[in-house]
Amino acid sequence: MNVKYKLGGKEIELELNGSTFVGSDEVLLLQDENLIENTTWKEIGYDIVDFLSEADFVKIKDGLKSIIGDLIVEAGGKIDQNFELENYHMYVNNEIHLKLAKMIQWGWNISEFPVDFKLINDRISEVVGMQVSSKAKHIELNNFFLRIVRPQNFQDNNPPHRDVWIDRLRDAVNIYAPICGSNENSSLGLISGSHLFKESEIERTAEGAILNGTSYTVPCVISVKGEQPILLRPDPKENQVMLFSPYMVHGGGYNFNENTTRMSLEVRFWKN
Repeated sequence: MNVKYKLGGKEIELELNGSTFVGSDEVLLLQDENLIENTTWKEIGYDIVDFLSEADFVKIKDGLKSIIGDLIVEAGGKIDQNFELENYHMYVNNEIHLKLAKMIQWGWNISEFPVDFKLINDRISEVVGMQVSSKAKHIELNNFFLRIVRPQNFQDNNPPHRDVWIDRLRDAVNIYAPICGSNENSSLGLISGSHLFKESEIERTAEGAILNGTSYTVPCVISVKGEQPILLRPDPKENQVMLFSPYMVHGGGYNFNENTTRMSLEVRFWKN
């Protein structure tokens, strides 16, 4: 069967392998810890705010550039003095990218972050109005992730999904922080207010989806309230951060830019 959804006004159509179902008549967030309950955006499920100082953002981007440059070489590629994160796609072929993507799949411990991660924890705590941390108490996880989405390449991002269909990712709040190449043609898609939808209102794949022959670890949303999913694309700029509930339907962040790689920082936070 084919899956169709709209992303920032553009229609996506993918071939799906696998069975689908709808969940029970419940709102998962109402059973769990709601880390955005003290915010003015608790009903829509996301917000965009300023992130850190300009100096700290430059340190972050430079540090991530060094990390990714080293990994390109480790994966069998080469870089030169013109390498920038935005032109990552010019330095890797598909084989090298897939090797690198596997290497960074589980992220890095926050001890390897280019600036003191307390700055991040404190900023996110300030925005949500409660003390949160990237260190999870229920699992051994204190990591940050870098998502790399090459231009015009439809296998580099997850399909629309809810993180909380993976139990260990419940009770959290997420951030999407653009590092490069993020705009209205490439940013993370989401469905406003969908963190409050019942499971019975969402049709999804039974397990991780297989789309256009690529396997994903997350399920894929097929329909929402019986209709084609429509995802908007908020447009945070560099050194801004988008906070959002992991109970929201989000993903499908295809990069329609012609010649710019999109990279974004992803971190999950739990209540201390």
